[in-house]
Amino acid sequence: MFRRRQPSQRAQLTHRQINRLLPFTNAPLFHALQLLATGDSARFHMPGHKGEPLFNSYAEVFAIDFTETYGTGNLYLGDGPIRDAEVAAARYFGASDCFFLTGGSTQGILSVLATAVGRGGAVLLDRECHKSVCHACALLDITPYFISAPVLEPFGISGALAPADAERQLIDHPEIRAVLLTSPTYYGVRRAIPAFVDLCRAYGKQLLVDAAHGAHFPAVGLPTPIAEGADLAVLSIHKTLPCLGQGAVVLSGQGVDKRALRENTALFGTSSPSYPIMASIDLARAYTEGPGRTAYRRAAETCGELREYVLRRTGFTPLAMEDYPALDPCRLTVCTAGTDVTGHRMADMLWSEYGVACEMADARNIVCILTCADSGTAVYRLRRGLRRISRRRSETLLPPACAPFPLAERVMSVRDAWFSKTGRVEPAAAEGLVCARPVTPYPPGVPLLWPGEKITRAHIELIRERWYNEIGEITVVIG
Repeated sequence: MFRRRQPSQRAQLTHRQINRLLPFTNAPLFHALQLLATGDSARFHMPGHKGEPLFNSYAEVFAIDFTETYGTGNLYLGDGPIRDAEVAAARYFGASDCFFLTGGSTQGILSVLATAVGRGGAVLLDRECHKSVCHACALLDITPYFISAPVLEPFGISGALAPADAERQLIDHPEIRAVLLTSPTYYGVRRAIPAFVDLCRAYGKQLLVDAAHGAHFPAVGLPTPIAEGADLAVLSIHKTLPCLGQGAVVLSGQGVDKRALRENTALFGTSSPSYPIMASIDLARAYTEGPGRTAYRRAAETCGELREYVLRRTGFTPLAMEDYPALDPCRLTVCTAGTDVTGHRMADMLWSEYGVACEMADARNIVCILTCADSGTAVYRLRRGLRRISRRRSETLLPPACAPFPLAERVMSVRDAWFSKTGRVEPAAAEGLVCARPVTPYPPGVPLLWPGEKITRAHIELIRERWYNEIGEITVVIG
């Protein structure tokens, strides 16, 4: 097991304060998190601050936990210092406007779909979209249509989306009001946003982008989707920037109904938004606009060096520019295909033996996020772990190419399926039934089957082959 470090002076003080309350309070969650926080681990997962107090303000979160009072401003009225912070963020991200969110990108996805598509509308989706899009379709009775990307081998992940596929859907379904893409994907694949901007303008549709994992792009010299011409984009500030969990923003371009967008963020958000979260969004933007820019450029360089190291010094395969030229420069995807080590096993070994926590793992890959907060020691531990695990692996034949998950026939609306009478069955018993809840390995939280889709034998066989440990039951319509 990895070594525990001695708690910092700040952490020791916190322990003493909490210990005074122990006779009166039992706080198992707090103590579990404190155990992780004071352990000697390397965190290559969200949130982007990695537990490091980059700003003094983070040490006293309770002190700045205010509500709508004198001098604080009101998020949903768009006034006061909150509005000033939003304007500064819009300028930094190259957007016409910016709206803070304290409910993560999920709040943003719901808000942009309500604004651009509306109740009873239709949307064209990248099949790699997050399950929050499915939730929006259920709540708003939106009809989804899909485009899928070919599988990128040996990683078994989706590659490039073809604008021509989207165009065929727009021709076949003129009722579609908007196109929603995921860029970058969980594995770091970026979509060709300018090509889809041109397509949407040609057909009079709005382009929406779930850019939850791309808030750091300006800091590494890449444009946001809005700067590339998209109409609306959602960014999870907390995923890759030094921001508290749930901090996110919606960016808008010209021509968006901003009043409706603000109202929809209120519709899907809490009426008591967290001021520490909003303040951390503001701090993260100010930091990456200033000194953090150098730190993020360094993180991108380090990620590139890690890819090269994995290629030259291990038996594993990094997702690199040679495989796909448009990648998130701060995301490391390492493929284990061709060895007897699965992605899940490698992630477990990195944690149990080296104290390295990955962002996610699947049957073939691990994913690590690099940010401004990763120390040289943490990076060294990741390198050492990958090298030593590689020495213990055996070469095997590459697995057969991943067949894309079969497209499903929609027989009910998402909303009707979601709110029908439902029951749970094992995958083997689901053939011929209608899915009632998204079948979603998590992470990355991308549904394989959507509510309202008919489940076939081909779906069940692939679920049992690739995700049998994660998907023990499927919720289906029974009445």
